[in-house]
Amino acid sequence: MKMSKAKMEKVLSTPGSRIGTLLYSLEKLNSSSSDDVEQMRYTTAKILHCTKDQEQVRKQIISKNTNGLEILLSTLESSTDSNVSLNVSSTLLEILFTGKRASIFVTHRATQILLTALGTASRGQPVSDELMITLHQVLSKVAPKDRKFGVKARLSGALPITFGLIRTNTGNFEILQPSLQVLKIYATNSVNSSFLGKSGAVNCIFRILSVCGRKHNNTLRLAIDILCTLVKSKSNAARAVGQGGVSMLLTMMCDWHKNDVRNRHVKIRKAILNTIKNVTALKSGRKAFMDSNGIKVLYDIAQDYNNSHCKELDSLVNLTSVILRKCSPRNRLPITTIKSCVTFTLPQTTNGTLPTVPEIEGDDVIDDSDDQDDDISSSDEQKENEQVPDSTDTEKRTEVEKRSAEDLAMYDHFFRELTDYEEIMQEESDSDPEMGDGRPILIPTGTSNSPSRPYRTQSSSVIHNHTTRKTLRENRLSLPNLSRINRITGQSMDTTDPPIQNLAVNVGGIRLDPSLQEQQSDSNQSRTANPSMDRNGSNIDMTVKGGRASFTIGTQKPSPKQASRCNLRSPSKLRKLSRSLTSLKHAANEPSSRPGSKSSKWRLDPEFEDQDSLRASMTISRMTLRSPEATPQNAVSSAESGSLNLNEYGSELYADLMCKTKRVLPFRRIAQPELRGHESPELPEYLFEKVPSVQRAMIFEDIDRVIHPDKVIDRVVFDLDAEIKSRSFGLDSTSGAEFPSDSSSARDKRSSDQQEHSPLTFDSQFECGNLRKVIQVRQDEYDLILNSDINSNHHHQWFYFEVSSMRAGVTYRFNVINCEKTNSQFNYGMQPVLYSVREAMEGRPHWVRAGSNICYYKNNFSRSSLATGGQKGKSYYTLVFTLNFQYSNDICYLAYHFPFTYTMMKVHLLKLEASLGEWSNIYFRNQTLCETLGGNQCPVLTITSNPTTLDREGITQFRSRPYILLSSRVHPGESNSSWVMKGVLKFLMSSHPAASLLRDTYIFKIVPMLNPDGVINGSHRCSLVGEDLNRRWDAPNSDLHPTIYHTKGLLQYLAVNNRNPMVFCDFHGHSRRKNVFMYGCSEAQSQLVDDVALTNGNRQEDTSYKTLPRILNQLAPAFSLSSCSFVVERVKEATARVVVWKELRVPRSYTMESTYCGCDQGQYKGLQITTGMLEEMGRKFCEGLLRLITRRSSERSASDKSQSSLSSGKIYPGVLESSMEKDSDEYGSPGEDVDALIQASLHGMTSSSGSPHQHSRRKRRSNDLDSGDEEEDDEEGSEGSDTGGVGASEEPEEVSPEGSAAD
Repeated sequence: MKMSKAKMEKVLSTPGSRIGTLLYSLEKLNSSSSDDVEQMRYTTAKILHCTKDQEQVRKQIISKNTNGLEILLSTLESSTDSNVSLNVSSTLLEILFTGKRASIFVTHRATQILLTALGTASRGQPVSDELMITLHQVLSKVAPKDRKFGVKARLSGALPITFGLIRTNTGNFEILQPSLQVLKIYATNSVNSSFLGKSGAVNCIFRILSVCGRKHNNTLRLAIDILCTLVKSKSNAARAVGQGGVSMLLTMMCDWHKNDVRNRHVKIRKAILNTIKNVTALKSGRKAFMDSNGIKVLYDIAQDYNNSHCKELDSLVNLTSVILRKCSPRNRLPITTIKSCVTFTLPQTTNGTLPTVPEIEGDDVIDDSDDQDDDISSSDEQKENEQVPDSTDTEKRTEVEKRSAEDLAMYDHFFRELTDYEEIMQEESDSDPEMGDGRPILIPTGTSNSPSRPYRTQSSSVIHNHTTRKTLRENRLSLPNLSRINRITGQSMDTTDPPIQNLAVNVGGIRLDPSLQEQQSDSNQSRTANPSMDRNGSNIDMTVKGGRASFTIGTQKPSPKQASRCNLRSPSKLRKLSRSLTSLKHAANEPSSRPGSKSSKWRLDPEFEDQDSLRASMTISRMTLRSPEATPQNAVSSAESGSLNLNEYGSELYADLMCKTKRVLPFRRIAQPELRGHESPELPEYLFEKVPSVQRAMIFEDIDRVIHPDKVIDRVVFDLDAEIKSRSFGLDSTSGAEFPSDSSSARDKRSSDQQEHSPLTFDSQFECGNLRKVIQVRQDEYDLILNSDINSNHHHQWFYFEVSSMRAGVTYRFNVINCEKTNSQFNYGMQPVLYSVREAMEGRPHWVRAGSNICYYKNNFSRSSLATGGQKGKSYYTLVFTLNFQYSNDICYLAYHFPFTYTMMKVHLLKLEASLGEWSNIYFRNQTLCETLGGNQCPVLTITSNPTTLDREGITQFRSRPYILLSSRVHPGESNSSWVMKGVLKFLMSSHPAASLLRDTYIFKIVPMLNPDGVINGSHRCSLVGEDLNRRWDAPNSDLHPTIYHTKGLLQYLAVNNRNPMVFCDFHGHSRRKNVFMYGCSEAQSQLVDDVALTNGNRQEDTSYKTLPRILNQLAPAFSLSSCSFVVERVKEATARVVVWKELRVPRSYTMESTYCGCDQGQYKGLQITTGMLEEMGRKFCEGLLRLITRRSSERSASDKSQSSLSSGKIYPGVLESSMEKDSDEYGSPGEDVDALIQASLHGMTSSSGSPHQHSRRKRRSNDLDSGDEEEDDEEGSEGSDTGGVGASEEPEEVSPEGSAAD
């Protein structure tokens, strides 16, 4: 490195600089050809002397104004004299002594020069130890700033030099200290680490550890750190195990734990634990650890740390818990097979082949696949996708032929709204619109057509009385919904069901005769859309004979004359029938009509008393028969206090519908929360604050079970496998027996000692229940094992079970030991939900958040590679929570989330339909889309408003309304999606002005439950096929995936008729994130191959999909726009959202995800989600759809036309089309336009009641919404809402936090 003349003058120009003169002399000596070694030694010694203890001189050398550092490095590089090199190295070390100057050295190639000097010094004879020490000291300071130091050291041959110096001086701590510092940096490179291991570095480090003892703490810590880095390599870890390193490390740990009383050397103990952690990543390391009694040693040490209450030791306790959990014996779950204990035989497909279920090919057999040496960062620690595609998904699926228009004609009867009132349209075209004569008035009854014409879509009758025709035409009466009349009688929706259903009730509880339960449908039965969806007629017969009461619901085939009368009922007959049905409905809700009440006509049938079949029937505990003394008021906003309460229904109605619900494993009882209903609690439930040390404490309790197996009770208290086996042999079972109430004489006779030591009683043999096995491990601790999805060997998350025989004030611990997801919201404030029958009896029927000491962590149970499809054995995870029950001998129910059963949905649909007034303007149709594999019906709803006028204009507007298609519950465990759907349905069927305007604007097609079989059988994600239905939308099979096949068929039908829905939304639940958010589809962010090619062509994207999420972000307190994503991933290519967007060209295709946990932003920040919040989200979603049609860009152009149309109760298609232009980042502010439209609509309805173009509606019943009360409560309910008007409406179940927390 030669210096230019200008640079030398720069050095000399420093005023009064002696160091500058010395540097200039050194540069001249470097450039001269003479080899004046003595002068070089003298000059470098003077420079070293000047730099010692003189910070100003150091700064001058390193300054940018001088070139001192370059001169020194050039001298070191070219020097062959050890004394000159030593002086220069010492000078560099002095410069590095203070200040952050290592980076400057790296930029001047100091690393390479120092490594070269190290090689030169090692070849000198004799080798100068002082020079080697100094060079290593300089390297130890410079190397951490050089990212390529390891590569440079290996290429320059410095690794064997440093290691050789250490190996020959294991007892010389003066040399070891700097050499080990550099070796530690060498070892961070994986290639260098492998080289050092082969060279014997591991053995050398163990020798150093044995020499150091507790005297040379710095050297000892360096050696342990190097060993910890080296054993990250599998080969080096194996070498450490082979040399007895595990036993030596445990001995060192015990020694330091015993002698480091004042905790001055915590870092040394931490380094030892980290080394043990890396070594035990191997199977051989874990074996050596257990052979050395490591579990007991570290467990005792950790207990001492916990008792010391020293915060400095928390990190040691955490490391110890990780090691103990990893080294605990790997066990299989204590069940015979991880496959579901309930199996379902799949039907043959249309081509005659039996379907295969790849998920259950392997079982959890004992093998060594999960004991192979694996890296510390195993695959199950990595973040996995929400749904890993099955092995069949990786194969290229055959292209399914597109369904033709003729094939899609089977869905005509689901779209009667497109062809109803055809006679009026024909009459309008054949006659003069001004003439009243010859124009019939059509009154659709909502009933099905005659059997000879099952696919006809018209249901109307013509009144030919010419004297009254003109009057009816002028009054424009709204059309009555008569389909509800047949439905409220409880008639089966399945025409293949037996014509008579009898319900026998006894005093002890409702018992359903198995002979009356519907049998499983034949496996060869075709799973196609049901052609006759409405009922032809029904009768009700209640008889009491000889102490036997039966409630008979019959279906009779009407004669042609009767069939014609069904379509021509007079208003007086309708009123009488409605009154009789209303009285029947109220009677079912009265206490006197409940089974077991004194005034009830329901009595036990003596003929059933001795029948063995009753043992397998459903039971309701006697606690069900107690009526609450008082029902508290809902402490929520009264904005919807007049709305229909879907939570109140008679137990007979529910039990009757339960009879028709078909489950693979027959029901043993009805869960009492479904009978007693649920009301959202009045107080907010805050996110649970997790104690940082609780997980650690729970892990140590698990380790204690391994160390002291004699303390484990290991008593099986519930076993569903044994239940199924006993049923197959016709044996009675005790676990399904009826639990007596706390007033039972048998329980009173128990001694206090027996009550104290009796275990809890569990059961899950009811709808949606999921609990497979319960093992009592300690006095008040239970291991719970969940059942897999049917025809599957995994998907363990959803649980729902009953627990009883508890004692008040006792802390019970529950461990769900076979969870699968690597993390859970239970670690971030979520609690399970609990329902107390005792509380419900006292008038507080609430699902509430409960539990403490909640944590979620990996356990020592694992699955074999055969069970995981070839992957290495994956560990299960444990959910732990403790409970203190409020009452002794209560009956409680615990669930992952608020349950929502299939039967509950059917009851709600019946009540919604029964709530319609005699002359309601709501167009409501409940049809059966198809039959599931399990023989259950999948309903599809149509909701809109009847035509505003019975003329061409009104019917044209009626048919031209855009479609909204909604679906939910494709994943059975996502019950929160059903609560959101409940909020949607309640709002759409209400008399709220916004709901009325929504019905006037859109036609809603709703599939409220896409996977009824999974819901009924307590699955978490799959159908009876064992497949995720939301990964079958691209190619659904009509035999195996009927609900998806026919729901997609509805969308294809609309596409063929150029009526694609304006919005498609599939409701889901999310277990790993908070808030409610949406997934949409962006062409620009699509990862699909075709979309990537189009995006690269700079194609302009339609951004209309962004509008609805932005609107909801302003309307709904629980919604979070920042959590929304519009990326289209390839793994999601077969989901409903992507298929509807890609294949059917619906830009506004969404998945709306609702959290199981709570919110971390907005008004509900810090609160756990409740059913009231979920239902509110459903309402806000509807209001968002209403605001979707109001856009700032179309405000002026459509203002006049919209006002004129709304004043007559109509929204013309032209107004809607003009308001749905291409989306931009600006849209109308919520509430600004819609509120004006609602007010105009209300003004038109009130001021134009006598107009011939307006409805003359009958007064709604008292349980419907009243617009006047709604306006009063808007002010109270709008607190914390961004807008007024529609956005301010609140449901009674809503929970509004006090002092709404802002994000």
